[in-house]
Amino acid sequence: MIRKVTRIFFAPIFSLLLAGPVFGQNLVMNPSFENYKTCPINITSFDTVLEEVSLPSSSSGDYYNACGSGDFGVPTNFKGTQEAPDGSGYVGLYFYALNDYREYVQLNTTKTLREKHPYKISLQVSLSETSSLALKNMSLILVNKKIKLPNSSALTGSRLDLQEGLAFQKVKLKPNKSMANTDDWVTLTAEFEAKGFENHIIIGNFDNNTETELLDSDAHVLSSDFSYYYVDNLNLEELPRVNYEKDKIYVLERNPFEPKGYELDAEAIASVKKIFKYLKENAEVRMKITGHSDNAGKPGYDKFISSLRARAVALYLTKLGIDDSRIVWEGVGSTRPLGNGKIKEDHLANRRVEFVMTEIED
Repeated sequence: MIRKVTRIFFAPIFSLLLAGPVFGQNLVMNPSFENYKTCPINITSFDTVLEEVSLPSSSSGDYYNACGSGDFGVPTNFKGTQEAPDGSGYVGLYFYALNDYREYVQLNTTKTLREKHPYKISLQVSLSETSSLALKNMSLILVNKKIKLPNSSALTGSRLDLQEGLAFQKVKLKPNKSMANTDDWVTLTAEFEAKGFENHIIIGNFDNNTETELLDSDAHVLSSDFSYYYVDNLNLEELPRVNYEKDKIYVLERNPFEPKGYELDAEAIASVKKIFKYLKENAEVRMKITGHSDNAGKPGYDKFISSLRARAVALYLTKLGIDDSRIVWEGVGSTRPLGNGKIKEDHLANRRVEFVMTEIED
């Protein structure tokens, strides 16, 4: 049953208002491994050759640079051939090997992250040509201090939990292409909310072999198989906090709906999660959701589809934990088109969802 709203707002449509200063500063120290103490000529500790970079376990890692020797050069080295995506150097790590052997790289941040503030992190990886396995996904861990753990086994969550005084947050990264790519660099990104203790970043595989998801999950893995990735170009930046002015109309960020579509795409889900965070932090606010359609169908059907679009947003918010008493929604079909209706692209924009934040009345 469609919820009927009791209050209609006639206001111009506004873009999201983002509170805070100018953002975009990279908070990772030595993010592209360009600040080095000496050119690499053999396997050595990151602490020895790189500034602000260290090893969090007893395993090693490899540093490659255009100034290095043949085995540790760029683009050609003993693990394959790959150009640096930024500058002249990058590191290499085993993400999967026999007996849960793992290699990690640990970087410093320029400051401790701010509690409850949103951040975006990205990095680039490329599978070495000598690798026989590729990972399906990757994560990284942010910790509250520089660590150095004994042995070279996987730094699993259960193992980190045993470390006194260590706080950590695991962040799952999303790749922009297959992580089996050996020709190009794959960019992995994630957005997360800081807990307020994070000042170091650890990159690697934090699952043991049994728990690691491989791209070819049905393949029989031999003891000699391994997955080795080049890593470069980290970027960590604070994002602006989203603020919605009350009694102003916003359009849900997403791609245009299909003519009969009402399900939320990935962009819409990300937008709804931002709305959820705002509603969670502002208990005095309620939300009105209005679904719209173009005039491709009959008026009754257009209204039905527009109602499903509004309902999809409302249901997702209640699923996340917002009480349905704080949400009202309706569909208005094609009765409120944007523009003059004569521009070809207008009909796509009319397949939209709008929302308004209002004060809860006593």
